[in-house]
Amino acid sequence: MTGEFGLLSLLAAASLALLLGCVPFIALYGRRMPLLVWLPSLSYGVTLLITLAMLALGWCFVTDDFSVLYVAQHANSQLPLFYKIAAIWGGHEGSMLFLLFALGLWSSALTLFRRHFPLRFFARSLGVMGWLLVAFSVFILFFSNPFVRLFPTLAQGRDLNPMLQDLALIFHPPLLYLGYSGFAISFAFAVATLLEGKSSQNIARYSRPWVLAAWGLLSIGILLGAWWAYSELGWGGWWFWDPVENASLLPWLTSTALLHVLAISERRGLYHQWGILLSLVTFQLCLLGTFIVRSGVLTSVHAFAVDSARGGALLALFGMVTLISLMLFALRVRGNHRTADFALFSLETLLLAALVLLSIAAVTVLIGTLYPLIFSALGLGSLSVGAPYFNQTLTPFVLLLLLLMGAAPFADWQQSRKIPRWRLAVPALLAISGALFSAGWFQSHSQSQWQPAMIPGVTLALWALFAPLFAARIRWRSWLIHGGVAISLLGMLFASYHSTELGSRMSPGREATLAGYQLTYQQTELLVGPNYTSERAHIRVSQHGRPITTLLPERRHYTAREMLMIEPAIASGPLADFYAVLGDNLSAGEYSVRLYHKPMVSWIWGGAVIMVFGGVLTLWRRSKPASDIVEDK
Repeated sequence: MTGEFGLLSLLAAASLALLLGCVPFIALYGRRMPLLVWLPSLSYGVTLLITLAMLALGWCFVTDDFSVLYVAQHANSQLPLFYKIAAIWGGHEGSMLFLLFALGLWSSALTLFRRHFPLRFFARSLGVMGWLLVAFSVFILFFSNPFVRLFPTLAQGRDLNPMLQDLALIFHPPLLYLGYSGFAISFAFAVATLLEGKSSQNIARYSRPWVLAAWGLLSIGILLGAWWAYSELGWGGWWFWDPVENASLLPWLTSTALLHVLAISERRGLYHQWGILLSLVTFQLCLLGTFIVRSGVLTSVHAFAVDSARGGALLALFGMVTLISLMLFALRVRGNHRTADFALFSLETLLLAALVLLSIAAVTVLIGTLYPLIFSALGLGSLSVGAPYFNQTLTPFVLLLLLLMGAAPFADWQQSRKIPRWRLAVPALLAISGALFSAGWFQSHSQSQWQPAMIPGVTLALWALFAPLFAARIRWRSWLIHGGVAISLLGMLFASYHSTELGSRMSPGREATLAGYQLTYQQTELLVGPNYTSERAHIRVSQHGRPITTLLPERRHYTAREMLMIEPAIASGPLADFYAVLGDNLSAGEYSVRLYHKPMVSWIWGGAVIMVFGGVLTLWRRSKPASDIVEDK
């Protein structure tokens, strides 16, 4: 009966969400203001019912209820408990239910902080959230029901896809969905502003903390996804420019641009219309990403299910939300008639430049992602757009953004400030010296040749890292965010240009040399896991006879799915990673092994963590309500 309870909870949530979508507009436009008193109860009620549906599905997994089709497809009695929990969102139906759950959490959070907003603005915003909850509830009930019964009941489930049996994948999808759904708040704020027909400086103040929170969650989700690709897929990379990866990058780029335009709007009262448009577009891109991931229209290492009916429904949902919101924007947006009087070298100029660069970068990624789909839909054949396109087209934007990151701390609002030359010269010299030092170090300590193409990137990344420290006023939170980006980019540059790899036939006692290190194959052991058997190699890494670490790559055979998976071994360090992949068993005791030495990969993860930490500090600082926000009775 647990499945039926979950389905009934979902039906009740859809009904209550319909009320949540209707009541605010009936109250505001039907002059029945007392109805607004019911909004908190409706909002919390919808979230509670969706939570009950989530708990019901979770209980079906924990108790191995294989009479539920979704559980039978994604679980097995031998699956460890924490992977059973992860399996809740490991497939299409469960992931859509979690997305609905996340939307409910955000609507309840908006309700919790309702006293920070004018009453009419809050009511309109919550009404928009209600209609989004209705749309996703209806989609789940008709196209993605996770509580469908299976007859006859299976004695054993199919098991969770082994590619998803990874710790990073337990948290990666939920954080992405929390980030995606978080942008529904700024979307709702934008629609509420358009419905009201007027904009004010307070709109940016209302939106910015919510955008920052969703941006932080999405950033962590992308980071964990990159770590999963690096640690699980066995190809030594972390970003494949896969359509699904791009689908999460697109709203990250536009939300980053949105944060910059909100900063101008909040401080100077400028560019409200751009903030509204980016709020709409960011959530639309989240819906587009959901369509790309779950429809299977684009080939992806992340896409595990293809269903034309679901894909069509998701496309219709995306089209409906996009069409209505953009039509509303075209009809109701009001131009900003305030004179934009600011100097050429001012914060307004630099933030506006960052907004333009990020927006163009997002369009570039969007074209590269959708072009194969459009090409195929027009009957022109099939093609793929790979890493060279993205790397070559995005590099100029990244370099210019790094330049702006270093320059922004020296600028003031509205006016140009006279800057002592030494404040600019010292970080510039440090950046150039750092780039030249790294070139010399790699020439003398690495087997890979220094690449001249790296010099602009390394120099500008170091400029973005050092320059803010020489400004008259150090903005520490901004420095953490931008410095984290610079550190990550340094890691990407060195890992991309100076990785070395070696393919070798190895057996016990055989040795290979990589980047000045000796790697000795010691033994192979056979292991039995909870739902797999494994061959695990022991590869000792040493230098000049001094042991450094031991790598333990595996070949796992998952019995339920009859699937072979490669589990790479990674030994991370502050300056380099050792990475080993155990390949085919060529003969008795001899294996094909691929070995990598990847400089500064840990800087990618460390820089991203610093970036998010800076965002958290900024959000914490803004968590107090603004004293000048007056309730609009």
